[in-house]
Amino acid sequence: MVEKSNIEILREFAKSTNRSIVDKEIPYPLTGIRTFQKYKRMIYVPNNSGNKSYFVWFSDPYAKIGIPTIYCGAFIPLSSNIKSRINIRNKSTLDKINIFSSTKTSKTGSDRFDSRVVIKGNVDSAVKRLLSQSRIQDQLLKALEIELFMNISMNEYKIDFIPEFNDTPYLAIVNPHSWTLKRNDIEKIFRQIEKIRNIII
Repeated sequence: MVEKSNIEILREFAKSTNRSIVDKEIPYPLTGIRTFQKYKRMIYVPNNSGNKSYFVWFSDPYAKIGIPTIYCGAFIPLSSNIKSRINIRNKSTLDKINIFSSTKTSKTGSDRFDSRVVIKGNVDSAVKRLLSQSRIQDQLLKALEIELFMNISMNEYKIDFIPEFNDTPYLAIVNPHSWTLKRNDIEKIFRQIEKIRNIII
């Protein structure tokens, strides 16, 4: 029995949940050295007809240095005045014992939140106002508990292949290492990003 491809799995997910899907697969040219066909893949599924949240899957085996080669996650638009690039992840044991790591991270001013996460990037006044809300903090912490390596991201990834996100700031719950393909896992992340969106709007 032929194993289904990731794109086939995601098409079935979209069909079974009455959602639309856009999948783009761009082949890289074969060369004398590169004889195995590889692709750049960009896939997205809107959560509903309102097009206010999307699940995105991206992979590019030949991405430029500094650009992620694979990730997936749920994205929602933010106010246009939030331009900073931010990454938030759970604080690890290593972070807690490394006294020098705290000098390279940003803070919100909330001890409860700052003690549990590592924030990389420029927390300007607009971002600080957003992240300082206790209801937002609670939902971000719940999002980080979904999977071991889950991140919260603002404006880190280039997702202009989604028309609604062209030049639009966003917040996302992201798996920066692999694709989430199981229906229950996708739905869990969708539900969590919608909880965050409902607080922000």
